[in-house]
Amino acid sequence: MGKSVHPHSSGNIELSEEQNVGEGNDIISSLPENVLHHILSFLSTKDAIRTSILSTKWVYLWTSIANIDLEEPYHLAGKKKDWSFLDFVDRVLLLHDASDIKSLTLTAVKPVNSSRVNAWISTSITHNIEELNLCLDWKTQPILPCCLFTCQSLVVLKLSMDWSLKVPSLTRFSILKTLELSYVTFSDDNSTQHLFSSCPMLQELALVNCGWKNLNTITICIPTLKRLTIENSILLMDVLSCVPNIYAANLIHLRCISWLVVDFHLYNLFSLVDASIGLYENLEEDVTPRMLRLLTEIFNVEKLTITDETLKYLASVENLLDRLPTFYNMTHLVLDSEFFGHSFVLMDLLKKSPKLEFLSFEQGFDFCDEDDWMVGRVPSCFTSSLKIVRIVDFDKKPVEMRFIRFLLKKARVLERLTLHTWSLRVDSEEDVKKQQRWQKVRNQMNKLPRRSKGCVIELISS
Repeated sequence: MGKSVHPHSSGNIELSEEQNVGEGNDIISSLPENVLHHILSFLSTKDAIRTSILSTKWVYLWTSIANIDLEEPYHLAGKKKDWSFLDFVDRVLLLHDASDIKSLTLTAVKPVNSSRVNAWISTSITHNIEELNLCLDWKTQPILPCCLFTCQSLVVLKLSMDWSLKVPSLTRFSILKTLELSYVTFSDDNSTQHLFSSCPMLQELALVNCGWKNLNTITICIPTLKRLTIENSILLMDVLSCVPNIYAANLIHLRCISWLVVDFHLYNLFSLVDASIGLYENLEEDVTPRMLRLLTEIFNVEKLTITDETLKYLASVENLLDRLPTFYNMTHLVLDSEFFGHSFVLMDLLKKSPKLEFLSFEQGFDFCDEDDWMVGRVPSCFTSSLKIVRIVDFDKKPVEMRFIRFLLKKARVLERLTLHTWSLRVDSEEDVKKQQRWQKVRNQMNKLPRRSKGCVIELISS
């Protein structure tokens, strides 16, 4: 056998005729260590550790892996030996060699001692950790180590834990770009403001199911911020009760999912491109002013994703068309839940979207006021810009067909109407008959008169 040169090796590897694969020789182990480390990088952490039994050369190779991701299995968490996972994490970090740890992700189901977690954090920081992701439950309220808050290598920090935020005065995340906090309670205004002001490079901030105990207002003023998520579960109505004031001139993406008990104030969002809004009902007070103000503050958005629950608060607004802002830049509108609302609210929103090109009903619709879209002025986007309409969960309901006929009749530049339906799936003889009926529907749809001669109607199985 002639010479063979591995492209990633620092030198040539000569394979002699005696090195016959058929005789069971371990050719992989003869590769350079940098190549073996590259191979390990494609394996999960546990599989990388398992390679230690292959041969003596593999025993300690795993101790230099840069990305550690360990998750405690839920089905073992309630058993007597569930402590072994925590010991396993201890051992993995203890045996790691002197090389850097790029990322550490730990998910533990069983409550963990604060001292143990602090040891994990401290060890990772000595290895110049760049991404730290901890999803933990505590035995007692933890006090995280001070070294975490002055770590100069952290780029991504994600903490999902029931923890009352206490930020040391020396906190400084010099190069932190992503901060994600879940189930964290902000109980002190100074600590909260100090945390945000200590992240001069922050680009992504996510606050999920966080509590704001004893705080009336919270100010998020981060000039570098590009992506902001504030999300609270529908099951946690009182989790966010303060007034968030958000200043982010360079914000590009906004996701706001919350009860309307929250009174959002957004300022100077001149760069906003993409906004996702989902607000839940609050029966104790009139929330329409908040809803209108929120829409006004994001008027320059290019893509808006909004829920039916959010739009329905506008149904009772008098002279709604006059009070809605004009979305001069919006080209994409996505209704993220099944639209059961009043169709005139949607039509007014469309009338305020003169450059709209894409409209999507992500979970179908069933207007409660059947033909309101046919009343009054046709939205200007129908005649000048609307090119694609998408309806998911299409079922040929009468209300759907009326809307489609209206759309095809009025939309002058429409290029494609896409209808997604579950009814096209074929799993039985009965389904075959159903599909034959849908083929007739497809033929009928293609025969519908349309204003735009180039419009294509697609019927797709979801």
